Amino acid sequence: MRILTHNVYWFQGAPSRWGSERVAVFQEVFDALCELYESADVDVLCLQEVHDSTLVNLLAQELDMSSHFHAAGGLRHDYGGAILCRGKAAFKDCTRAQSGHLHERIHLRASLAEFELATVHLPSNRFADSIEEGNNARVGELTQVLAHSPKPNVLVGDMNCTSESSPYTFMVNAGYSDSAVVAKSDTLLKRRLDYIWLDAECSARLVRFEALDEGVFRRESQGEPWKLSDHPPLLVELQ
Repeated sequence: MRILTHNVYWFQGAPSRWGSERVAVFQEVFDALCELYESADVDVLCLQEVHDSTLVNLLAQELDMSSHFHAAGGLRHDYGGAILCRGKAAFKDCTRAQSGHLHERIHLRASLAEFELATVHLPSNRFADSIEEGNNARVGELTQVLAHSPKPNVLVGDMNCTSESSPYTFMVNAGYSDSAVVAKSDTLLKRRLDYIWLDAECSARLVRFEALDEGVFRRESQGEPWKLSDHPPLLVELQ
């Protein structure tokens, strides 16, 4: 079972191929990311910053993923997300928590035969007055995510926090393992904002963790380097 999570930055490339940040797809970037996902041969694909369900439908067709789901962001609609799967899955938009709390961006679920998966995009400091305020908002949303039944076995996505922050500590104290740590990988451990968290059962099944931030992910145009997104895709494989 291969799971990939990626913040696609609205499929515009980084720096934006439009010349400035836009909530709009740049076709070259969309096509290249589709090829990258296909080459990774993933079973579950979780995406953040997807603003248009049409793009998810196109991805599902190109990747031959029979099950797929898109939802707009909560308080910030452009920060939508998607889950695509090869097999059968039951999807749910949990962006409005059971308590009635509305997440800033997304909290989506996929109930699979093997486990319950949650994908999130937590608040960034972009709309917070301080790092502390941002961390408090992130911990608050994680509290809602783990309180939502059933509790996820796998939690992935853009958490907008470092491995030295309170949201990271919150996940560890909640009994989850950072897949990069379990795999003893030093890839992006200090500067990444994206994570794949596993409960004890799934952690024991981990055989691979990889950040797909090299090779085709890195591009060049007129001598200037650019990447397919401002976040690298993260991949795990469970036996």
